[in-house]
This record gives sequence, structure tokens and C-alpha cells, in this order.
Amino acid sequence: MKREEARSVQRSFKKQIGETCQHFPSLQPWMNDTEDFPFLDSALKKQAMDMKKKKNLKKKVERKKEKQQKRMEKSEDPQQSNAEHPASLRQCLGPGCVHPSRPGSKYCSDDCGMKLAADRIRVILPQRIQEWQQSPCIAEEHDKKMLECIHREQQDTLTRLKELECHFHELEAIIQRGKQQAVCEDEESNKYERNSVNLQIFCVSCGKSINTQVALRHMEHCFAKYERKSSFGALYPTCVEGATRLFCDVYDPQSKSYCKRLQVLCPEHSKDTKVPDGEVCGCPLVENVFEPTGNFCCLPKRLCNSHYCWEKLRRAEVDLQRVRMLFKLEDLVEQEHKVRTAMKNRAGLLALMLHQTIQHDPLTTDLRSRADS
Repeated sequence: MKREEARSVQRSFKKQIGETCQHFPSLQPWMNDTEDFPFLDSALKKQAMDMKKKKNLKKKVERKKEKQQKRMEKSEDPQQSNAEHPASLRQCLGPGCVHPSRPGSKYCSDDCGMKLAADRIRVILPQRIQEWQQSPCIAEEHDKKMLECIHREQQDTLTRLKELECHFHELEAIIQRGKQQAVCEDEESNKYERNSVNLQIFCVSCGKSINTQVALRHMEHCFAKYERKSSFGALYPTCVEGATRLFCDVYDPQSKSYCKRLQVLCPEHSKDTKVPDGEVCGCPLVENVFEPTGNFCCLPKRLCNSHYCWEKLRRAEVDLQRVRMLFKLEDLVEQEHKVRTAMKNRAGLLALMLHQTIQHDPLTTDLRSRADS
């Protein structure tokens, strides 16, 4: 009850102060200062300060508006002043036109501008064409030589690509011949296993210690396991004319892309078939690392650890070379397109109108320096 009575007393006192300020305006700034009234409530002090800030902000905004309005009045639009005074307008630059130009333009209409541009082209262009034909262009000769080099590289790449296609079919024939060999099941076939030493090496993928006899088999499976975790995709499938078995191109609905691994090496969409018991290894044997002997490995495929997955690796080697040749051919086509575009734009209308070569000596036709020539 005492707090309510104190608040009512403060309200009545504030009301009396407001009425006093209305009758005596000179006292209003002194009475508005809430610091001189320590007996007022904190909430009333805060409310009074907020009102004072709002009034000051309102006055600042009004002052800014007045200043902007004065600036606008001082800087009148010159186009508007010219429109009010037609005598100050310039004459249109169009051929044979006597009308005044439009505000902010050199012409009275778009037709006058187009007529003047057409007249300039008729007068300047024949002279520029004559100058272009008189002096040889170094960039043109350089681009012609570059086109010849690009065409030679394209022919070499196409020839190499045809050789790889033939090598691809030869490898398939060798694989078929190897599968037709008879399996050797005598005691000599197991001589390597009996005489082999139990050595241990570490896997390059997982780091585990494994036996050398099954090292290739383990590393191949381990690499495929880690390779499945990454994806290589594109938005569109690959369509190469005359090429077979290059990319996987299996559509993934989650990523909405086509797989771009080699088809023979893709661990995600191509699984190795189960090897039957009677299948022969069939790997062609070599001497001195690269010299073929014409013989084939006749061990059972399940027992041969020296030639594990030899068909897949040989096919992947050929396919990788084919893909590289296709990428190189695509780069050469893009280079040819850039050079032809530059040659086409060099003697165009815009280039001839904007650039000019001044020939000071009429007897000299070749304007190249000694270092360039």
C-alpha cells in the first residue's frame, strides 16, 4: 500500500511539472533534465530519457531532409534546363540533319546514328582492307604453322589409337588361346610351392603382415575394398564411336551420375567371377622381362599365385592407353577450334575498324623486325 501511494504521489507531481512547463516554456529545458530530480522513480527516469532521445533523433532526420532538399534545388538537371532552353542544345551529328540532339545524346534519333555509322564504314573499311592485304600478318602465319602442327599430332594420335584397337583384339585372342591349354597336374606343377620359403611382407594398403605366396591376391582384394569407398562419376555417359569396353558407365541413382572408372577395374560394379577347379592360368610366359616365349602357364588358375588376375591387368593397361589417346585427341580438337576462331576474328569488321597498321616506308612490304624474321 505504501508503494502504491508513493507512485500516485510521483504521478501527480509529474503532472504538475508538465503543467508548469506549459505555462513557463523557459523552464522546460531545466525541468526536462531528469538528473535534477533524484526523487523520481528509475522507471520514470528511463521513460523520460527515451522520450528525449526520440525527439533528438526526429530533429536530426528533419535536418538531413532539409539539407538534401536544398542540394537538389541547387543542382538542377542540365538535361531539363536544356529542354527548357532549346537554343542551348547541340545540333545532331547525323549526315544532313539540322535538328537539335536529344538530351544526353549526340543524335536526334537512332536512325541518324545508324546512318553516320554506315557512312563511316563505307569510307574507312576499303582503305583498311587494302592496308591489311599489303602488309603480311605475323600472327596469321604463326597460326597457320600451329594448325599444321595440330593436324600432324591429330594424325599421329589417330594412328596410335588404331594400333591400340588392334592390340586390344590381339590380347583377347591371346587370352582365348591361353584358356585352351591343358592343365598340368604332375609333380612339377607343385615344385614352386614345395621349394618356396615362408617369407612375410607388409600389405601396402592395410599394413598387415602376409605371406609372399598370397601377397598379390591379398593386395588386390585389399585395394578393391578401399577403392569402393570413393566414387568417380559424371552427369552423362561416355559415347565414343568405334570404341568398346572403356568406362563402366553404371548409373548411380543416389548421386545421379555415371561411373567413370575403367570397366575392367571397377571394384564397385564388376565382381570377379568364381574360378572353376579345372581352369588353366593361360598367362603368356616371357624371358628377360619383355621377350615373349610363345608358351603359356599351364598351372591351375587357383594354384597360380605368380599370375593372379593377369587378364584384368593386361586389359586395363590397354584400355588406359586408349583413354589417354582419346583425351589427347579431344585436347587437339579444342586447340584447333581456338586457333580457327582467332584467325576468323582477326580480319573481321570490328578488328579492321578499331586497329590500323601504319606503313611509313611504301617500299617495305615486310614489317617484321630482324629478330622476328
